[in-house]
Amino acid sequence: MTDLPLDLWAMLPLLVAQAPIDAPRLAAVLQSPMEQRDIANEWTDAFFGGPVRLADGVIVQEAFLRMRKRDPEAHWGLVLRIAGPCVLRTDVLRRHEGMEITGHPRGGSLDEETSWSRRERWGKLAFGFAERDWNCLSSILIAGPAW
Repeated sequence: MTDLPLDLWAMLPLLVAQAPIDAPRLAAVLQSPMEQRDIANEWTDAFFGGPVRLADGVIVQEAFLRMRKRDPEAHWGLVLRIAGPCVLRTDVLRRHEGMEITGHPRGGSLDEETSWSRRERWGKLAFGFAERDWNCLSSILIAGPAW
């Protein structure tokens, strides 16, 4: 596991500043190699990295980046799976005003999430809270404008 000397709230703006995110930029911010896996196909590439422990104890259990081979600057999405100490929903929503619920669990699994998101000039930012522990952050999505 890589230890990163940044907390969650310092890491997020660094990732966003890299938009459009690609594997080398993501590896540089997370200080973790990104491995291309065989789920890539003729339309998309897929890269995985982590785990990374942040200065506040929060763990990026996995970073998953998917990019379209055609027009990767518009078609990319990064999902960060979050573990470790609870990052409270109220803290997330206080720091990121203007979030709206854009997805909700359908009852199939305790891992299904309620998603809070908003559009940004560079794409979309979303925070997921799994039913298993509905008040704690479980994922972050940072996606390009066309994803």
